[in-house]
Amino acid sequence: MFHPLIFDNIRVVLEGAVYDRDFDGAITITGRSDVMDMATFHRLFQIEFKLAEQAEGEKAVRAQMQLRTSLRDIASEQLEQPLVEHVGCTICIHFHLQLPNPDDIPGEANKITALLNEIWGQRPYITQTLSAKLPEHRIEWPPTVVTNHITLDFHRKIDEGNIDDLRELIEHTIQSLAGLQRHVDRT
Repeated sequence: MFHPLIFDNIRVVLEGAVYDRDFDGAITITGRSDVMDMATFHRLFQIEFKLAEQAEGEKAVRAQMQLRTSLRDIASEQLEQPLVEHVGCTICIHFHLQLPNPDDIPGEANKITALLNEIWGQRPYITQTLSAKLPEHRIEWPPTVVTNHITLDFHRKIDEGNIDDLRELIEHTIQSLAGLQRHVDRT
């Protein structure tokens, strides 16, 4: 009989819990992907959502939860060989938004970090990647729109022992999404 991977068990619970919040009307799922990369033999599951009441458009902040595992973890589990110290998978949370005040990028970035640290208790490592689209024929500086891709990385693996924590992780993600949306809507 086929034995599901740790990744598969966590993915099913994570996906189900996010869909439960969609059915509750708190969020709207906007995308989902379940990938097996045959070049590097890793697995990736990601599910993207926004607040349910938020209209489509540039001001809608999106959250994306990513679960991934590697060849070494899969092989360790399937072969029952200690190829890695701890068999499991990693989870990262991403937020995508337009900065409400691109004239004060450092100030905006600091406010976002403070907001997320308040919600998450300074637990995940937060990075922000800023980008601006500059049209080829008419480059304007400074840009009027700056996109912020925020990543929350926990820098550790999880396994089935962490399944009970997934609902709390989702609630923190929704709380972060709401806080970031309020921040964006202030402009």
